[in-house]
Amino acid sequence: MTELPCLDLKTLPLSYDGKKPGRLTTWATKAFRGKVPGGWLVVTCGNNGLSGITFYPDPKHEWNGGSLD
Repeated sequence: MTELPCLDLKTLPLSYDGKKPGRLTTWATKAFRGKVPGGWLVVTCGNNGLSGITFYPDPKHEWNGGSLD
């Protein structure tokens, strides 16, 4: 059986209105992204057991991990 490659998660910097730490970081304390086929898997980990996971479609993997601002 062939072993699957590991999902390599890279840390995403968090800020709110350009300030660190901000209101966003009181909910989500860490965010990560991992390159997957067709885009990115984005994972957030936060306080009080709050966390989330989503898929960001980006077939060419052009997103640099930052926002457009």
